[in-house]
Amino acid sequence: MQKMLFLIGLITVNTLMASPSYAKEPKNLDLVKTSLIKYHDSGEYQKDQAKVIDQAMQYLKTRLAREKHAKSPKKLALVLGIDETSLSNYPDLINMRFGGTQEQIDDAKEKGTDPAIESTLKLYRYAKANNVAVFFITARTEPNRAATEKNLADAGYKNWDGLSLNSETYAEKSKVPYKVNARTLIEQQGYDIVLNIGDQQSDLSGGHADKTFKLPNPYYITS
Repeated sequence: MQKMLFLIGLITVNTLMASPSYAKEPKNLDLVKTSLIKYHDSGEYQKDQAKVIDQAMQYLKTRLAREKHAKSPKKLALVLGIDETSLSNYPDLINMRFGGTQEQIDDAKEKGTDPAIESTLKLYRYAKANNVAVFFITARTEPNRAATEKNLADAGYKNWDGLSLNSETYAEKSKVPYKVNARTLIEQQGYDIVLNIGDQQSDLSGGHADKTFKLPNPYYITS
């Protein structure tokens, strides 16, 4: 009996002396940032973007071939997002170490120096060359219009068919209603939105497109 009590006491002491139980520690932020830089600088990010755009290109070619033989061909349209879809914010993201205030982010957009995402630009040019209308829908706001238009043109996006920017007074938490409405307005012009491509789920939610493709974006999420 004494031996049993001794063992119970020993177990109790060892339990009390054991290290406390912690929740699993998240990955260190500096390590996460290092992995983001490596993903971009290794070229893997661009390869992943190109894979998605290649799939979209094949779908567009299939639809164009189908419309060519249709009795009543549709007016086809391509919808593109801007940030991390058509233009890369990476130079600004890296300068701000993937952070920054809203004022710094807005200032970066106003500079209008974001480079094109080459795979998307290739798709854009193919669409325009084949009489597919191209519309940009972005969460950028109207005060950014002039800088955005200049940036798109400087990056190689010429003669787009429409550019929708959000209102400064937009009050919804999610951008989905705004983007759905923008696509609805395109359809009301008689277009069939054959492709809708973006880097955020909010770019693609809500329908009003025959096919959607999501580009990778490990840097941020918007609603």
